Amino acid sequence: RLFRVTGKEEYLELARRFLERRGRNPFFSLHLLRQLRSYRKRKAYVDELKSSYLMEHPEHKSFRLPGDNYAKKPRFSRQRWYLNALSGLYAQQHAPIRSQTAPVGHSVRFGYLETAIAMLLRAEPDEKLTHTLEHAWERMVTRRMYISGGLGSAPEIEGFGGDFDLDPEYAYAETCASIASLLWNWEMALLTKEARYSDLFEWQLYNATTVGMGQNGDTYLYNNPLEVHHGVTRQGWYVVPCCPSNLSRTFADLGKYICSFDENNLWIHQFISSAMTFDIDAPVKLKMESELPWNGKVLIRITPETNREFKLHLRMPSWNFPAQEGDQDTASGYDPRKAHYETIHRVWSSEGEILEFDFDMSVRLRQAHSKVKGHAGKVALTRGPLVYCLESVDNSNVDIFTARVDPASLHDEFVSNLLGGCVVIDGKTTDGRPLKFIPYFLWANRGESQMTVWVNCTR
Repeated sequence: RLFRVTGKEEYLELARRFLERRGRNPFFSLHLLRQLRSYRKRKAYVDELKSSYLMEHPEHKSFRLPGDNYAKKPRFSRQRWYLNALSGLYAQQHAPIRSQTAPVGHSVRFGYLETAIAMLLRAEPDEKLTHTLEHAWERMVTRRMYISGGLGSAPEIEGFGGDFDLDPEYAYAETCASIASLLWNWEMALLTKEARYSDLFEWQLYNATTVGMGQNGDTYLYNNPLEVHHGVTRQGWYVVPCCPSNLSRTFADLGKYICSFDENNLWIHQFISSAMTFDIDAPVKLKMESELPWNGKVLIRITPETNREFKLHLRMPSWNFPAQEGDQDTASGYDPRKAHYETIHRVWSSEGEILEFDFDMSVRLRQAHSKVKGHAGKVALTRGPLVYCLESVDNSNVDIFTARVDPASLHDEFVSNLLGGCVVIDGKTTDGRPLKFIPYFLWANRGESQMTVWVNCTR
């Protein structure tokens, strides 16, 4: 970023060296153990100082940092953390960056590392390194990502498990990991001009990211499981407060991820209501009115200062296309690779031009890959770019974990007095009891409750 702002090559070179040093320490485990030993000594010293201070200043004893976030963990979690950390996988220090073709380790660190590499590639093109990033992205999307776009199935390392290791109850899917992925996908979209990256950006924004902030904007989820029997509630703050502040900067910065342009091209990546002006040899005004995510209607007004010829590239979302055979090629059932750009090449009139779209917002039943354990006979409901879930507060008459949905009964409706106004999906079980699905990002706003994204289904 310093290089982008200043143009000074030394900043670019320093960034490149930081990246190229990854995975080149053959004694990384010893280095890490020394750091851990040093950390423990420093922590013990600080704890002793705190204890002494509180003894002398009893008026401060009432102050306590907020607790840590709850995450259900599988057996041998501590052992898994040590193996992951000492091997270098946890911090992506296991191999040089050109050999890192799979998402591993801490999922937030992974996303930030890939973002930095993509930023470097925009300044210094490198076909082999670009291919490495594309390979890692493909592996993540097809084998190591939840239906919500959430990343990280191993709570003990806050990171990636193995291929198809996507237990919904153990899902860590840290909010910051989805934000790191947004940043990576944005850089990849600019680097490659491929719609798949903007498509995943949208999906993760609405589902894996927005779920991290409560409806009132003052409570948060640190990790985001897809099945909750008990124990997960939104908190006002965390002892590690990365997610609240990360969400704030993401929403504040959202406008810059909607469009991009160069001298003869304008790309529309996201369909979010906005107004902006681009300098495509001459000023071009764009105003977008979007009813997403509740409805599929989008109206775009384009007004160049003078008649101007350029190409407009509009992302056609993957969710806009009907289900086909082979839709289970990804672990989750969602496949951003189906997205593409529609290109309109013409002379745009200074009097203003209007484009209107009405995207398909049908309810879709998505199935996980057969290699994902525990998902046989289950589906996840999506509508447009939103993933839906069953929450116990809306379904007190059924056991949401054993209920079997009747697909023929499903229909959507807008409910103005629910969760600030949202589209819900109503349906029935196979024995006729009512079911109500709400958008996944809105769950946990009405007190502690049970929740599941994956439901039993007879198709």
